[in-house]
Amino acid sequence: MVLLFLMKSKLENLIDNRKSMHKILFILLLISFVSCTKNNWLIKRHVEIDVFVFENEGKLQASAMPKIREESEFINFNRRFEYLLINFSEIHLPEKASRRNEKWNLFPDTTKLKRFYLNEFAKDEILASYFEKTSMAITDKNFEVITGYSTDELMTVASKFFYCNKVFPDTTIQSYICVGLNGIIEANFTKDYSLLAAFCFEGIFNDLDKDNSQIDEAYTYQKNEACKKYKSTITSLELYLNEVRTELFQSMKNDSVLKYKLLEYYEQNKSNLAFKIIN
Repeated sequence: MVLLFLMKSKLENLIDNRKSMHKILFILLLISFVSCTKNNWLIKRHVEIDVFVFENEGKLQASAMPKIREESEFINFNRRFEYLLINFSEIHLPEKASRRNEKWNLFPDTTKLKRFYLNEFAKDEILASYFEKTSMAITDKNFEVITGYSTDELMTVASKFFYCNKVFPDTTIQSYICVGLNGIIEANFTKDYSLLAAFCFEGIFNDLDKDNSQIDEAYTYQKNEACKKYKSTITSLELYLNEVRTELFQSMKNDSVLKYKLLEYYEQNKSNLAFKIIN
């Protein structure tokens, strides 16, 4: 009789434990679903797709670019969001080439093309997490800033945007300051600088948009100095390009104008950023 009672008691406890586990699992799944739905909704609410149609070898083709909607509350910070959308979306990865081809096969139906592209962004969990964290720093007054970067890290990341990508037979070097074509990826940082890079891109172009851009003047000067340094000892154009590229990265990292402008922009925007710069 005692044994039966004990067995019954253990069985009831087991059932209760399983019920509790099911409840916990259900709550976790619910939280996950709500979070994913929120992120999905966030991107779809604030992002739209621009499709550009052009002719290539007699055929009409299209390209698509994400952008922040004009009516979005994030429009004043569009560059930091667009940097994340372009550089951290899974659809842009090399292994997603076949998936991208599916997208372009939808052309000339630009409505379906835009919907496809936006859905790819919205369901991208990594991109959505960056997007949500960046947006919360802007909208949530109680957002707690935990992540911190040093001024040296700021300048290291910022310098990678001044990218020499091509050398011509006359030794002229082509360079860009670009959202996608830059030295961030090949830098292979061991630390996650995604949000810092988005800020640097926004801060640099905040100055470049001005009629008299001090960053543009500094960049032009440093590039010319880098070219002069290695031009007299050219053994191959490829080596020359690599030498100038590396030199420009280093000189822009130490450039006082770039540092001043970025720290000035940080002071103006530190209340809406998801990280802090520690001088």
